[in-house]
Amino acid sequence: MEERSRTGFIRDLVIKIFLILLFVFLITLLFPMPNLTPFYNRIFNDNVQTMKDAAEDYFTKDRMPENVGDSSKLTLQQMIDKKLVLPFVDKEGNACDTKKSYVKVTKKKTEYELEVHLTCGDESDYIIEPIGCYNFCPDNSCNQPVVTNEETGKVTINKPSTPSNDKYKLQYLYTRTNSDTRWVTGNWTTNRQNESSTVKLVDTKTEYTGKKKVASGTTTYKHVLYAYKDNWTYDTAWTDEVKKITDTVKLADTRTLYTGQRRYYTDSVKYKHIKYGYKDNWTYDTNWTDEVKKETDNLKLYATRTLYTGQRRYHVDNTTYKHIKYATKETWKETGYQEKKYTTNDDVVYLGTRYTVRKTTQTTTGGWTSWVKDTTWRTSKPADTSTKQWSDAYNKRTTTSKSNRRTVESAIQLTSNGNTVYELLYSAEVACKTTCGNGKSTQTMYYYDTYQLVDTVEYQYMYRTYSSSSSTNVDEKVVTDPTPYTNNGYTIVKYEYNYKIRTTEKYIEDTKWTDSKTSPSGYVYANESKTIRTYKYESLNKWVTSKDKLGEYTYYVKTRTQYKYKYNNPEKYIEDTKWTDSKTSPSGYVYANEKQTTRTYKYENLNKWVTTYGGLKDYTYNVSTRKQYKYKYNNPTKYIKDTIWTDSSVSPKGYTYTGEYKNNSSETYVDLGRWVSSKSELGEYTYDIQTRKLYKYKTKVTNSSTESKWFDTNPGGDWVYANQTRKVKVN
Repeated sequence: MEERSRTGFIRDLVIKIFLILLFVFLITLLFPMPNLTPFYNRIFNDNVQTMKDAAEDYFTKDRMPENVGDSSKLTLQQMIDKKLVLPFVDKEGNACDTKKSYVKVTKKKTEYELEVHLTCGDESDYIIEPIGCYNFCPDNSCNQPVVTNEETGKVTINKPSTPSNDKYKLQYLYTRTNSDTRWVTGNWTTNRQNESSTVKLVDTKTEYTGKKKVASGTTTYKHVLYAYKDNWTYDTAWTDEVKKITDTVKLADTRTLYTGQRRYYTDSVKYKHIKYGYKDNWTYDTNWTDEVKKETDNLKLYATRTLYTGQRRYHVDNTTYKHIKYATKETWKETGYQEKKYTTNDDVVYLGTRYTVRKTTQTTTGGWTSWVKDTTWRTSKPADTSTKQWSDAYNKRTTTSKSNRRTVESAIQLTSNGNTVYELLYSAEVACKTTCGNGKSTQTMYYYDTYQLVDTVEYQYMYRTYSSSSSTNVDEKVVTDPTPYTNNGYTIVKYEYNYKIRTTEKYIEDTKWTDSKTSPSGYVYANESKTIRTYKYESLNKWVTSKDKLGEYTYYVKTRTQYKYKYNNPEKYIEDTKWTDSKTSPSGYVYANEKQTTRTYKYENLNKWVTTYGGLKDYTYNVSTRKQYKYKYNNPTKYIKDTIWTDSSVSPKGYTYTGEYKNNSSETYVDLGRWVSSKSELGEYTYDIQTRKLYKYKTKVTNSSTESKWFDTNPGGDWVYANQTRKVKVN
């Protein structure tokens, strides 16, 4: 009986378990679990896109690898630390792997390649996308608008919304250099150049010059070329006189002198005293008089005037003429150091050579300016350069912004978590993409506006700039032994020679100035004259009442003072009132029982002139100024710039015949004075023939220009990739 009861319990338990399992199976068939895989996949893809967008913003031009094959990598943890993105979670709510997840940019031959790797739990995937024109388009050749932040260097591409069926292709910018080479032929030169690939000798020629033999008994005539040399003298003392500026009188310097008064005051109590007398009854002169009358109580001067007279200056010019008496003498004379080189002979003795040496050095100096506060807010300190340095932050602020904003859909309701915010936009019944269960063809979908709250810390920094300047120092010396200097970096820039030459000179024994061009006996007119200007003065012979009426009679001005007087026949009245320091009245006065306190201002003169306004110190009242001048005066000296002897007394252009000539009793020679192309052109000038060689060169000149063009593929040839890519729409 007990065994049958235990068997029945086990049978009932098995039946109950079977019915429960059957019920669960039927519920599963009738109400299947919703398929959340698309939603989880969408979250994973959104996280990958967020990393990709942050990478495109971060990798500006300065952060891109420079060489082909180089890469720049940024882990998810580094992106979170730099506040580029917020931490990600997987479908289970666990954080994604921040070390295995990363973004990487690699420099390819024609573009850059961006890789985005995301690992969350046991799920891992990546995307690879070429970038170039999207992030770097300095010539704006892309179809997308480009905005560059000048402070951060960040390049932002405002990509337009395009339908998913739009197609694009990449194009690449190539450049090549076009050269135009030609030869330019120069002028004849005596300088011999070394031939090279760019300089070629195209022609040479020889030129000749010589002397002509002058037969015995011929006459040569002396002609001189005169010139004038400035001879300035300068004032050593200042003057108040304003002189007229001419070619020979110039203003050399000016200065302003200052003088003034110092003001001070005293307070005093005064007492009023009255003196009684007679009331004035005045009559006045109607005519002026030169008489100076002594003033009394009944005789007063009431008007004065000044009369003026002067002289007019005029001049008389007297011209005199120079006559010269000549004599001859034989002398030895040093030429002094000069660049001209002579051939030594009995009349020419070489004395020595000196050299001008020169060395040029350049010095560069520089320094940093004071620190300047930059008002721009930045997320990190800019990098220092050779001309600009940045200090630590002097100000800090934290701002909150909405990042990675987008719209998501979900089959379940979502709630905000930490910095991730979900704002419900609306819900709608949509057709099921797969079986909804229970025979339903629609399901409720929720649409959210989601974004990340990002706290950004910004700073303001100080900077300073570096400036430098260069100076060139030229050291030049004149020495007789250049070897120690050339060994020390100096270069010889000039050679000068000194000779002693024996000459028979015709010299001026005497000079006379007369009123006629006709020379006295034994003298020759020097074709030189001078005019002496004599100034004379004419009196105005009348008096005028103001300087303006003198006209041009402004020299040696004289003045004359005239007077008008008034005469008093007094009537008794209060004659005077005095204020004194005492109540005791002066003799003849009565105290008026009245007093007053007064402040008296007085002025003390500086009694000297100072050269600056600051030199007045506290003497700044009633300031007077005085202008002073210094002048320079030119008395040009006439000198003989050149002397030549010719076969004619008719002077060459610019020269003057001196009247001197000589009969040659021995053979003499005259230089041709120019170079000719062949000996046959020398004519009679066949003595002491000299030659010189001339060269003509041609020089290669190359003009270069750069051509730029976009291609879909490498065109080859001499085209070179310019590291620029653009994306263009394919129609």
